[in-house]
Amino acid sequence: MTAPVDALTLHEQVTLTQLEGTIRDGWHGFVTVGEALLTIRDQRLYRAAHRTFGDYCEQVWGWSRQRAQQLMDAAQTSHALSTIGLQPENERQARELKEAAKVVQHLEPEQIVAVAQYLKTATGSEKPTTSQVKAAAEVAASIDAHATVQHPDTGAEVPLHTLTGEQRAAAIAENVSTGTHERLQRQKDHVQESVMQARSNGKGGWTDWCLSYAQQHLIDTQELRIVIKRDPSGNPKAQALVIDTDTHATIAFGEPADWLKKAVLNLVEEVKA
Repeated sequence: MTAPVDALTLHEQVTLTQLEGTIRDGWHGFVTVGEALLTIRDQRLYRAAHRTFGDYCEQVWGWSRQRAQQLMDAAQTSHALSTIGLQPENERQARELKEAAKVVQHLEPEQIVAVAQYLKTATGSEKPTTSQVKAAAEVAASIDAHATVQHPDTGAEVPLHTLTGEQRAAAIAENVSTGTHERLQRQKDHVQESVMQARSNGKGGWTDWCLSYAQQHLIDTQELRIVIKRDPSGNPKAQALVIDTDTHATIAFGEPADWLKKAVLNLVEEVKA
């Protein structure tokens, strides 16, 4: 352990003790653990005995800086998703919803309400898929004050900013519901077209689906990737993703799996959801 760098005040010492107790008591509660780590990092409560936050994580908890970041990301994701009525059940779900949560964090209150309403009513499920959450959030984010929408009373096309508060909320909710449904339907149609194309060519395996989907639906700046890496427990996992090579944004992805075929099938389920 390195020599103390900067002494803590009495109040900070009490805070650090409480937060470390939270980490010990909630070892398997990723949200509380992640939130505690965020506070320790942001307030630099590690500084009395450790030069860096990474040193603190490794020397006190036996975690790499990357592992601590995963827990903090999961906590932030859970906090963002709570605004639309969702709570990941575990860290894996939080990781899968991380990109959607980033979009949700920047939504206006009316957009948040519209997304929450869509996920609660339109999906017919208390556990919407990653694709549904991401699609609804992205559709909501695309609606700005200068957008043209249908007037909720007359049906006429009008600028969103000309509506009253109640009318705005109704128009945004309708746009999120309609736009998300259309986006998900396009994804489903793409998958079905790919499958039919593969079958017409006498091909139908999961590897052929990858090639057919890429040929039919990927543009020049998109790639379908299969990534293999170790999870926090050290076990190898495969994941299939569609990536925009210009922005490096993840367009679609399936849940990580223990073998390649399952990883691709998970992506199939997501893009056809």
